[in-house]
Amino acid sequence: MSRSSRRFRLEQVLRVRHLQRDIAAAAAGAAASRAVAARGAAESLLEEAATQSFADHGDANTFAAVVAARSASSSRYSEALAVVEEAEAASRAAQAEWAHAQGRAKGLDRLAERHRAALVTADLKADQAVLDEAAGRARGRTAGIEGPAALDGSGATAEGLDLDGGSDA
Repeated sequence: MSRSSRRFRLEQVLRVRHLQRDIAAAAAGAAASRAVAARGAAESLLEEAATQSFADHGDANTFAAVVAARSASSSRYSEALAVVEEAEAASRAAQAEWAHAQGRAKGLDRLAERHRAALVTADLKADQAVLDEAAGRARGRTAGIEGPAALDGSGATAEGLDLDGGSDA
């Protein structure tokens, strides 16, 4: 087999698919990280709002300021929850893209593995043919036969056969 016929023809495509899979995996990791960060920010806003109290602040202006601050915290928390939803949706989309890229690469990986197995099989067959040839020659030498031309289909020598059609003259 020539060198070019032994190469996996889709090797370059397989490399591209592996790169696409790796890029998709990195994007999925980054999206998951952003989702975790958004969740953490929302939780810290919730904790901040929980620490605000309506204790006796004295006058009505102070109380109104506390209510306004609490309302603003609630609005920021609602916005943070929306950011969390968006980040989690982006993370799910990135995970799906990664799975898709992984599937495309896996299909080509299987083809490459079959190609490698076919090469190994061809190499083993070629090695076996060489061994069979060597064994046949060795068997011929031990029987006093010089090569495959001296053998007929049954392994008998040409000397023991009646080659002239049956006349013994």
